Formats: sequence, structure tokens, C-alpha cells
Amino acid sequence: MPSFLHIFLKPASNVTHDMIKEKMDLAISWYRYADYCWVIKTSSDVAKWQTRLLPLAKDDGTLLILTIDPKKRQGWVAKGFWDWLKSHSADSDG
Repeated sequence: MPSFLHIFLKPASNVTHDMIKEKMDLAISWYRYADYCWVIKTSSDVAKWQTRLLPLAKDDGTLLILTIDPKKRQGWVAKGFWDWLKSHSADSDG
């Protein structure tokens, strides 16, 4: 069953935007709402995403992955994000 993850990825100094996009494109869908911050919809678990993304953070970057419950949400962010979340959580009962 698909879930939502929040990913904070400050890449290592040798990592390009294309390298990050290639990994994020493995998700069902993703939305980048700020520098280093993505919300993804995925059928993979946190451990698999760590395996995918950790090489992009080592040795001088940062990686944090958190599970999101789209039913429990509040905040002030671009309308495009709320539209994305609503359209992608409809089939996840969000």
C-alpha cells in the first residue's frame, strides 16, 4: 500500500541535481517544497529509501526520512503542495 514520506536531503558536495532527481523519480510521485525537502508517495519502505539516498548524502551531507500521515496535517505552504497532496492521497484514503 502506498505511503507518504518526508525526505530532507542535503546532498554531498559532489552530487548533482540530476542524480537526486533520478532517485526521486523512483517514487510514485514527489513534490519538492523547499531546498532539501521533498514529500514523496511511494510503495517502498523507509529502509529502501535510505539505501537509495544515503550514497547521495555521504560523506558531507545530511539525510532524514520520516513517515507522514496525510490525514494529520496543518501548515502554511504553497497551494500547489496542498493540491498535490490532495490529488495523491485520494487513493490512499488521505
